[in-house]
Amino acid sequence: MLPFLRNQRVIEGQGGFPPVEEISKNFWPKLQDKLFSGQPIELVSMHAYAEYFRQQWSLVVADADGHHVVIGKVEDVFQIVQWLVHGESRDSIVLKLKQKNPAAAKSACGSSVDLAVRLLLMLKVGIVRHQATPRYCLKWEKGSLQDFIRERFNAYPVLDCHHVRLPKSFDAWSIVNIGGLKIEFTDNLADHLLLVEDDTIILVFHHASFLECQIDTLYPNDLIDETLRTLAILFPQSEFSSSARGKKKKRDWLQKLCLEASPCVIDRRVALCGSPRAEDRQIERFAFWRDRLIVLKQVYDDAKPRTMQQWWYDRRNGERWFTFWVAVLVLVITITLGLIQCIESALQVYKAYYPTVI
Repeated sequence: MLPFLRNQRVIEGQGGFPPVEEISKNFWPKLQDKLFSGQPIELVSMHAYAEYFRQQWSLVVADADGHHVVIGKVEDVFQIVQWLVHGESRDSIVLKLKQKNPAAAKSACGSSVDLAVRLLLMLKVGIVRHQATPRYCLKWEKGSLQDFIRERFNAYPVLDCHHVRLPKSFDAWSIVNIGGLKIEFTDNLADHLLLVEDDTIILVFHHASFLECQIDTLYPNDLIDETLRTLAILFPQSEFSSSARGKKKKRDWLQKLCLEASPCVIDRRVALCGSPRAEDRQIERFAFWRDRLIVLKQVYDDAKPRTMQQWWYDRRNGERWFTFWVAVLVLVITITLGLIQCIESALQVYKAYYPTVI
């Protein structure tokens, strides 16, 4: 049994599906001894990934009794994954599936390959029938999967980063409560840190346990490490997972955020990726996610308080914060004194018409 499955409760669904141990052996045969945060590998939990596997299987294989794919069991996925890992081209894999299933349509073979990629890399590759927001799907049409992945993620950053800083106060809680953005968790790594809905929602890939398993995989070098560092910046362990009484506000906030994501199962290790040091926050140390971090930081910096709660929490400009609340205090005092004076005048008029008889 794999080390990180020894001390976990059973996470398979009814009938032992999905077989997480078999999936781990075939998808991620190499594992490191320690996690990104320095903790032992046994602490990895695959609950969220198992739920993702079930959703994708139901979405693709169970649809129309599997008539749109040539996959009938998990072992079929393992075979396709082996071809993908060994660098075979998409056309070659589709041809092999067609030879094994002569009656199957070419589109069904292609959908089967897309499903294997989705399960292996947690990338939304290919359009699935009845799927919402198909515009966010990646289209892999030719060549090897590794070449496609490297082309997708190795784009050189283009935005200027000389004046961009990621201070310690820049985390998920501040982005929501000060920046006014909404956080939504995503199962698609390609959508990580993507701003959508007119820059009002930030998508965050939450599968930290899945990322911890990516050793010598098809992803580009340093992509996984960099993704885990972005999670550490958004959800620093010292702030969101500390048992200290002063951190209770952020712990409760994160718990509520995860509950609001229902029915999705959120990987609770999203807030257990360590606490970034000052050098870990340098924007120059990011390559794959640099541009998205710069855009997110710009939207955050440009945000102006719109509610009293945001005004209270937004202390980025101490002078503006102090001036605003002094003005509020003066206004409250003025209104209170004016109200008292009105009540006093009303009582005087009342007494003038209805004097007290002794």
